[in-house]
Amino acid sequence: METPAILEQLVTDCQAALGHDDTRARIHQLVQAVVVEPAKLADQIPAFASGEVEVSPRGFRLGGEHIVHQSPDLTVMVLDTLPGVEQPPHDHAMPAFIGVFAGCEEQRFWTRTDDGLVPTTGRLLEAGEVVAFGVRGIHAISAPDHAPARAVHVYLGDIYDVDRSVFHPDTLEEFEMTSDRYDEFCRPR
Repeated sequence: METPAILEQLVTDCQAALGHDDTRARIHQLVQAVVVEPAKLADQIPAFASGEVEVSPRGFRLGGEHIVHQSPDLTVMVLDTLPGVEQPPHDHAMPAFIGVFAGCEEQRFWTRTDDGLVPTTGRLLEAGEVVAFGVRGIHAISAPDHAPARAVHVYLGDIYDVDRSVFHPDTLEEFEMTSDRYDEFCRPR
């Protein structure tokens, strides 16, 4: 996928927001601004073709992923989440912002307690909406059965170079995040 100008500008604006006392608030506003007209944004970001979506070793097609920017202090990407798979609970170990611009993401949330993870609320994140996570945020996503979810994800760090956790979907036991473990914990819907 070629990166559209609107996402290149988002990267530039996010980089300018880094290092300020209100970095998280600024990044949240930037992601909100980029998805405020979700249909317009969707027209500028081509959907992943079927051949661009890999099949995991266990046969899951989670969706497409396009990295717009990756550095030690910022990762920006576009993710398409396909229906049919319930992804496992996981953390990011850094602040994260997800802005949906097509379809909707089913978000499920957990809180870490002395006794382990406890499920909390969930919500549908509709096109044009943004959710923000702190360093300790734990969630899982899926797309409804009728349509993929398409979203811009912004992480305040290098999401590919951080120690993260993934949790068994039934026992909520914590494990080191690896792509194989993530795939193992996915469930068909």
